[in-house]
Amino acid sequence: MKKSEMNLISSVLKYEDGHPRRTQHVLKVYALSILLGEKEKISDYERDILGAAAILHDIAIKYCKENLNGDACQENQRKHAPELVKDFMLDAGYEPKCIDEVIELVLKHHEYDNIDKKLLQILIEADLIINAYESGAIDKNIIDIFKTEEGKNIVRLVAKNL
Repeated sequence: MKKSEMNLISSVLKYEDGHPRRTQHVLKVYALSILLGEKEKISDYERDILGAAAILHDIAIKYCKENLNGDACQENQRKHAPELVKDFMLDAGYEPKCIDEVIELVLKHHEYDNIDKKLLQILIEADLIINAYESGAIDKNIIDIFKTEEGKNIVRLVAKNL
């Protein structure tokens, strides 16, 4: 793990201030994204992008809840996420050249139609699996979204056990 990634995890956990659900969600989606990425044999550069996106994928929720009367709808999150992602990544020591790629993944991680990038596919699968575990329910229709072999295997296990 690179120093910038360790810095990013630390700063996001500090930002979340111990909020149990959001803190655990970040860590779980991050870990599963990295696992799926390794199974898909992504490059080191792609791993850096995926790791940052997984850590930051829901970064705007707290901001929206605290500054927009609790309204953390997807539209509000998309509006405020880019600046938050940029600030967190620069503070953590990431190269500016990769910020736009991470922002794109963060903005699209709830868009399940026309998934056109491998890293977006992996992030979406990780988030959906963790959401299913956390909610204790799974929409059987989401299974069709899965394209990675490991993601398919894990979501089948989740669906069988929920």
